[in-house]
Amino acid sequence: MAKKAYAGNEKNIRAKRFEEIRRLIAEEEIENQQDLLKRLNEEGYGVTQGTVSRDIRDLKLVRVALPGGGHRYREANAFDDEHLSDRFKSIFKNAVTSIDSAINQVVIKTYSGMAGAVCASMDSLKWDGLLGTIAGDDTILVVMRTESHALSLARVLAAVKNEK
Repeated sequence: MAKKAYAGNEKNIRAKRFEEIRRLIAEEEIENQQDLLKRLNEEGYGVTQGTVSRDIRDLKLVRVALPGGGHRYREANAFDDEHLSDRFKSIFKNAVTSIDSAINQVVIKTYSGMAGAVCASMDSLKWDGLLGTIAGDDTILVVMRTESHALSLARVLAAVKNEK
């Protein structure tokens, strides 16, 4: 993979590296610090073990067990289906017709007249990376901080929608 050249101050580089870490742990099963170190260096960040260790601490990443064995990193305050309220799940499952994401946005389609109720129930929960929501009659626009936040939210919402 081609190396990325990053110019700018340390704060800007760190923010880009944090976004890359969030993307990597959302899209890949990063099992340990060595895996994260390797992937970041493959992406051109040139980091050390100490830097990765500090980043994991600063991002509040945790290792969670996978159902089939092994582990992976995720954000400690990332979306977690088991913490979603029953009220939210009920409203969401009964009102939502589709969920899609693009870049850092999630678009939720509902039955006519239901977007406001779904949006209000979503706003009552703490969503990591959420910048804001806007509801119309049958559509909700959710703006997330990053693309990886949007992808994570869309996955959680799809799981709620498809839950039996």
